[in-house]
Amino acid sequence: MDLIEAAGAERTLRQLYPYNSHLALHLSSCTRYPYVLRVPSVLPRYDGRFRVFVPRVGTLLGETDTAEAAVALVVAHLPAGLGPAVADSADGLRR
Repeated sequence: MDLIEAAGAERTLRQLYPYNSHLALHLSSCTRYPYVLRVPSVLPRYDGRFRVFVPRVGTLLGETDTAEAAVALVVAHLPAGLGPAVADSADGLRR
């Protein structure tokens, strides 16, 4: 199973807005740029492993051997009260 399929199989992650930047899968709480990144991101590595990290800060949460394990690590670090993505940008949400 690839990373997109693994993330799509997780109900909580399906409600977020997925996008790819710098080869990593990011999940936003809004659908327009600039995005709200409250969820860990996943970077597929050249060796077939996956690196799960906190976006913009770069804190490494762990490395996994499978896409499913990477998604499980993302889910384990979801913030409380996370809701579905809204049709706006981070700037619009601050207004």
